[in-house]
Amino acid sequence: MEFGSELQRLRKQNGLSQEELGEKLGVSRQTISKWENDTAYPDMLNLITISDYFGVKIDDMIAGKKEEPELPDTTEVRQEEEAAVPEEAHGNAHSQFHCEYKSRITVRGLPLIHVNYGFGDYRARGVVAIGNISTGVLSIGILAKGIISIGILSLGLFAIGVLSLAFCAVGCVAAGIISIAGIALGVMTLGGLALGVVSVGGCAVASHISVGGVAIAPISVGFIVNGDDTIVLQSLQEVSTVTAEKITGLIDGRFPDLPFFLRDWASMLFM
Repeated sequence: MEFGSELQRLRKQNGLSQEELGEKLGVSRQTISKWENDTAYPDMLNLITISDYFGVKIDDMIAGKKEEPELPDTTEVRQEEEAAVPEEAHGNAHSQFHCEYKSRITVRGLPLIHVNYGFGDYRARGVVAIGNISTGVLSIGILAKGIISIGILSLGLFAIGVLSLAFCAVGCVAAGIISIAGIALGVMTLGGLALGVVSVGGCAVASHISVGGVAIAPISVGFIVNGDDTIVLQSLQEVSTVTAEKITGLIDGRFPDLPFFLRDWASMLFM
C-alpha cells in the first residue's frame, strides 16, 4: 500500500475530512490532497506529527498495514475529494508550486513560525511570517507588514523594500521618520533625492537644513545651494574644511530649538 492510500485510510477511519485533518496537522486541505494522491510527500517533522496524531509507527505509515474495511464516506467528504481531483489532474505548474509550514508552538494564538508561499494568494500570519502576503513581528514577503518587515512593498516599524513605509524605512523609495533610499521622504532623510526636515543626499530639499550636491533649504551646504545661510563647496576636498561645529553654529543661529538628533543628522558628514 502506498503512503497516500494509508493516510487516506486512517483519515476516513477517524471520520475526518481533508480540511479537518489539515487543521489538526497545521497544513492546508490541498496539502492533504497531494499527500493522499502521492503527488507530494510530507517532510520528517510532518511524518512525526501524523504518526503521533493517529498513534501509528512511521514505518507502518510508509510501508502500510493490512487494509481494514473502510467506513462509508459521507456526502460532504465525497464531494470534497471529487472537487480536489481536477486541481491535482490539471497539471498546471502554477498550482503545483506551493509550500506551507506552520509550527505547533503558538504565541497568543499565533504560530511561532508560519511559512506559506507559492503561485497564488498565499498568506502567512505568525510571530515569524514568510509568504506572498505576510503579517508578523518579523515579516518577509512580496507584501510584508510587521514590526520588522522585508519585502517588495514593506510596512512596519522598521521596513526594508523596493517601496517602504515605516518609522525607519530603507528602500528604493522610502517614507518614514528616518528614511534612507534612492528617493527618501521623511523627517531625517538620506538618498539620491532626499526630501525632509533635515535632508542629506545628491539632491537635498528640506524645510530646515539640507546637505548635498544640490542643496535647497534655509540652511544649505553643497556645491549648488539655495538658501538664506549657505556654505558653497568648490570641490570634494573642501568638505574636510567644514566642521560639525560650523554646521551647529548655523543651526543655533537660525533654529535654536531644533532637537539634538536633527542637529546630529545634519552634521554627520562633517564629524
